[in-house]
Amino acid sequence: MKPCCLQSMKRYIKKQRDVATCDGCGQLLLAYGNPRDLEETKKALTAQGVPFEVEAFSHLQVIAKPRLKKK
Repeated sequence: MKPCCLQSMKRYIKKQRDVATCDGCGQLLLAYGNPRDLEETKKALTAQGVPFEVEAFSHLQVIAKPRLKKK
């Protein structure tokens, strides 16, 4: 995960289901405490061809993915 995402994750992610935006690169950060929910999200992102990274943080797993661009 990018250093800017790690900093934003430490600043904004506090509990399961928290959502934040990286201050540096604008990626969406999604926090998961439930392994089943994490796996379902990873499967959906993979099926849609969305690049993502996962990082362990405290008792959570955090996914960083690009935000959707508005048309």
